[in-house]
Amino acid sequence: MSLSIPNSLGLFFLETTLYPGEKKFLHVFEKSYRKLVDNCLTSHGLFVIIWEEDNKVKEIGCVAHVKRVLARYEGGELDIEVEGLRRVKVYMIDASESYQQGYLDPYNDAVEAGVSPEKERLIAQHIKLLEIIGRTVNPQYYQSSHPLSWLIGRNCGLSLAQRQDLLEMQSEAERVTFLIDYLTVFIPKVEQNTKMQTHIMSNGHAKDFLNGDS
Repeated sequence: MSLSIPNSLGLFFLETTLYPGEKKFLHVFEKSYRKLVDNCLTSHGLFVIIWEEDNKVKEIGCVAHVKRVLARYEGGELDIEVEGLRRVKVYMIDASESYQQGYLDPYNDAVEAGVSPEKERLIAQHIKLLEIIGRTVNPQYYQSSHPLSWLIGRNCGLSLAQRQDLLEMQSEAERVTFLIDYLTVFIPKVEQNTKMQTHIMSNGHAKDFLNGDS
């Protein structure tokens, strides 16, 4: 999607991250955020999702485009679907209005994205991870206009901190290497956990395992 990004947008602080091309469903209940969403719906439909944790705000976030309003509730709350467009750096915050506005700079890759020699390895790792947890993926999933790192990074079990680290990297090759290193460690852990669960389910102790009892 090609949309012009204003140099200032409303800020939506969440304990999560959003990647370009990623879709999220948000339940908007705080009055200031309801105002933000209603205002952007009457204009460009854009705001910035940025990670806030323990009252600390990250500088790098992602512009979100409201795709649709899924529901509105009697108390004014609403459910929306958003899609990430592109990364931005918030260099100044204006808190004078009912919701906070961020002044933005583009945040692009410092190196042009090319064909990473490790691309096929990362795809193979991701497919293996999905197979272990009993999911399948259409190979066309990896044929996207978005960099491969965004496609896999949103669906491979990264922690919030790791997701933010990935968001801030300014090279596709760096992001691919990061994900390969992560999956090299993560996949054996998932395999071991899956084997343990299968064993417990087969010997009649599933109830104890699922309840976390010893």
